[in-house]
Amino acid sequence: MTEKKAVICPGCGKLVSDYLDNCPYCDLKHPAKKQRLLSTFGFNTRSFVKPLIVINVIFFIMSYALPLFIPIKVPMGRDFLGMIPSPSHVSLNLMGWADIRLIAAGNWWVLVTAIFLHGGFLHILFNMLWVRDLGPQTEYLFGPHKMLIIFVLSGIAGNLVAVFTPFFANSLLGTRMALLPVIGSSGAVFGLMGAIIAFGRKRGGIYGRQLVRQMGMWALILIVMGFLLPGVSNAAHIGGFIGGFVIGQLLSLNQQRTGGSAALWGALVASGICLFSFLNMFYRLLNIISSL
Repeated sequence: MTEKKAVICPGCGKLVSDYLDNCPYCDLKHPAKKQRLLSTFGFNTRSFVKPLIVINVIFFIMSYALPLFIPIKVPMGRDFLGMIPSPSHVSLNLMGWADIRLIAAGNWWVLVTAIFLHGGFLHILFNMLWVRDLGPQTEYLFGPHKMLIIFVLSGIAGNLVAVFTPFFANSLLGTRMALLPVIGSSGAVFGLMGAIIAFGRKRGGIYGRQLVRQMGMWALILIVMGFLLPGVSNAAHIGGFIGGFVIGQLLSLNQQRTGGSAALWGALVASGICLFSFLNMFYRLLNIISSL
């Protein structure tokens, strides 16, 4: 007699029996088979918080180490009152910061790679603390796959707004804003806040109002601080927040029985976009270094 076991449904993250043809919670077909297939490739469907933090840390270490592999002298930057070395602008450029000139040249994928680049220890520290705090909350409310979708798409939205706001302001309003490149996960972090607020508005009641009040207060405080601190892209924060809010409104609530399979495929697409962008980054990086 075959022993019956429980598996984690890839669609909703809940425990289900492996013999079921459909998940009783999200209606995903053949959840056990899909979970085994994903596990074979190391695709952890329980949480994406740690993998996101690990990728950010790896990119941060690479941005420091990259000058060692460049046959020209690359000066390091300075972080926190000029006392702590930070990744050089050359490294961040080569690794794909979000620059309108790179995008105009066809390198749209820098909108993705820039999410995982940071300009110093404090920059990545605060962003990863927010990811560690807001990521599990978003996964609890929406499920891990939807959290990943929100993180990636709102990060892209934040970078889009940050990169093109100066361009359109200069073109339409005659301003002289600098076309500065953008890096960091803060747009994605604000996207998680926006999605949680969207959930709270849909949820309603005391719990929903508490979510809206808490996340709204934090978002407002951080945006105000962004206007006071140098080098902070509030356009990325606001763009990521709006993107996360819209995506949170569009995604079905985690408690609903629909959307399990769609969320899984959405997470796979988001992962594929990231992988494609990382491969393009490495390809461009190798080409530039080999030509020096």
